[in-house]
Amino acid sequence: LISEGATGTPPVALEKGNAIEALSTQFVVVAPQTSRGWAPDEVAAFVKFLQGRLSLDASRLYVTGHSMGGSGALHAATTGVFAACAAVAPAGGARPRDLMQVPVWAFHGRNDVIVPAAISERLITAMHRAGASPDQARLTLYDEAPTPPGWPSSVGHASTIPAYSDPELYGWLLR
Repeated sequence: LISEGATGTPPVALEKGNAIEALSTQFVVVAPQTSRGWAPDEVAAFVKFLQGRLSLDASRLYVTGHSMGGSGALHAATTGVFAACAAVAPAGGARPRDLMQVPVWAFHGRNDVIVPAAISERLITAMHRAGASPDQARLTLYDEAPTPPGWPSSVGHASTIPAYSDPELYGWLLR
C-alpha cells in the first residue's frame, strides 16, 4: 500500500520505476509502516530478523524516514545498529548526545507547515556543539519544499521529493 502523499520516498520511486540508479541497484529497501510511532528496540529487533533471512552487510545498514518516520529513524539510529541516518522533516528526534556515534543528515523545508524546520536546525546545531563534524551532522534546508500530492494543506512537507532524488545522499550513505 503506497499513499500518493509518500511521493518522493524510496519505496514509491522503486514501485514506479523512477528511482535514481544508486537506489535501484545498490540498496535493499525495507519500508515498514506504523500509525503509532517507532520504538528503537523494536526497529533493532526487526533488523536482526531481516539479517537472519537476507544477506545484508551489517556495516552498511542505514535508516531513514519522513515526518513521524524521520523521528523514528533518529531514535533507531541510537541503537548502534545503523551506519548512518537520513531524517527527512523529522517530527522530533533523539537527544543529540545519543546520536554522536552515527552520521546524521537531516533534510527539511523552511516552508513546512506541519513540522517546523527549527526541529532539524536545533538537532544539527546541538550535534555540532557537542563535537560532531560538518559531515557527521549535516542539514539541508529547502526554501520552498513541495507540498505532498493529495495533501494540499501540508505545504512544504514533501522535502522527501528533493531529498531522496539527490544522488549525493546515496553517495554519502555508501562512503
